[in-house]
This record gives sequence, structure tokens and C-alpha cells, in this order.
Amino acid sequence: MKTLSLSVLATAMLLVASATFAQTTSKLNQNAALRYYAAFSVMQDATLSDQEAKEITAILDGTAPYDDTKYKGLIERNQLALTTMERGTALPSCDWGLDYGLGDDTPVEYARKALQLGRLNVLNAFHLALRENKDETVRTLAAGLRFSHDVANGGSLFATVIAKELLMEHFRAIEGLQHLGGISPAQGSVLRRAITQLGPKGLDWEAGMRTEMAVLNRPDWQKNVPLGQVTEAYVGALKDPSTLPQLEQLLAKMPKPLREVIPLPKEVIEQKQEFEAKLRQVRAALQ
Repeated sequence: MKTLSLSVLATAMLLVASATFAQTTSKLNQNAALRYYAAFSVMQDATLSDQEAKEITAILDGTAPYDDTKYKGLIERNQLALTTMERGTALPSCDWGLDYGLGDDTPVEYARKALQLGRLNVLNAFHLALRENKDETVRTLAAGLRFSHDVANGGSLFATVIAKELLMEHFRAIEGLQHLGGISPAQGSVLRRAITQLGPKGLDWEAGMRTEMAVLNRPDWQKNVPLGQVTEAYVGALKDPSTLPQLEQLLAKMPKPLREVIPLPKEVIEQKQEFEAKLRQVRAALQ
């Protein structure tokens, strides 16, 4: 009987362990961040020189033409990375696995890699548009919108700002696609759905700011600096910019070393307003 009982117990434990492993594996398989990390690992020549970065910025701003002969090779070398990224955007969740317990040492290289990959995606959209493959172009831009939004998920203000830049660049590409000859109702529906999935405001600036301040909340500052009060005032100013003067007065009382590492609220509010204005503009253009 003892032998039988032990056997039954071992079998039961094995079943529980198997079920737990299956659930964990299922959750991992649904995490888009793992696909994005894989995409980063196969990017090739994606680190641009200062001059190349300026040229691409000008293209994305609409102040310079896209030269396919110059970027075609770069895009082709990164097709695997772009395809892997696009497959990740079909997954329901994105958890970058960030450990903010490390404070200032929390790795943020993923966000820089995301900026490179997101810009490659926009270049790929231009590349496809020149070949008059509008369905593929629209699909690429829709995937890029989801990826750009995921970049900010669970991140600090730094990640939110990078997500904002990528979304703005994809918005400009969408506007450019419309100017090149318009899009069909079906293609417009794909883009509208992708933009709707961004949510009413597109990005959660308040959450990014809370994470940013939590990273700064070091033990040696907690005793003498009311960072919780500063955080709530900052979040309040993001929601209602008319409260900015009160926040600036509060920040002026902070010790200089801390004040210098807190993002300037006026600049952050301006970035948020710029983004939300562009989001409204793109939504209206796609109606």
C-alpha cells in the first residue's frame, strides 16, 4: 500500500508539474517581447552613422526623398528581423522583463534597439510603396504601429519617448502613402484598426513618468526628498498642464543632483501634446 501510495503521489506531482510547465510555456509563447528580442539579435548593419541618421530623419520628416537604391540592401539584409518583429506584433501581450530593482543600472538597450528596428520598418514601408505593393505596405505600417506601442509597455519615460518617435514616424509614412495615390477602403480599415488599438491617447505618459520616478527613488534620497509628492505633481501636470507652475516650484526646492536627473516637465508636456495632436490628425485623415 505504501508503495502504491508513493507511486500515486509521484504521478500526481508529475501531472501538476507538467500542467504548470505547460501554462508557463503558453504564457511565454504569447509574449511579443521574446520575438522582439529575437528580431534584435538578427539585425544587421542597423547601427547608423550620425550622417545616415540625419538623412533618415529627414526622410521620415518628409523633408528629403527616399532613395531606394541607397537603402534597398539594408532592408533586404534585415528581412528576417522585420519578419520576426511582425510576427511578434500578432501576440496579445508584451513584457520586456525589466528589473527596475536595479535602479539606474536597469538595462535599457532594448529601447535603443527598438528605435533602430522601428525605423527599418518605416524604410521597408517606403521600399514596398515604391513597388506599388500597397497591401504589403499597409500591413507593414500596421505592424509597426503595434510594435512602436509595445516599446513603451512597462517602460520608463525614456521608453515612452522612443515609442512616441517611432509612432510619429509611422504616422508620417501613413500620410505619405495617402499622398502617393491614396489607399483603398480595405487598406484604410486595416490602418484605422491598428490606430484604434493604440488606445484613446496612444501612449500612457503618466505610467512612464511613474516608472521614471520610481527608478530615481533611491534609499539615500527617500529620507529627505518627498519624491512621492513630486511624482503626483508631475503626473498631475501631464494631465493638466495648467498645474505646471506648481510643479516647477516644487522641483526648484529639490537638491540639485536630483533636480538635474528629473526630466524637464515643460519639454515632456510639449512632447505629449505634439504626439496627441499628430494622433488626432492621422485619425481624422483616415476617416
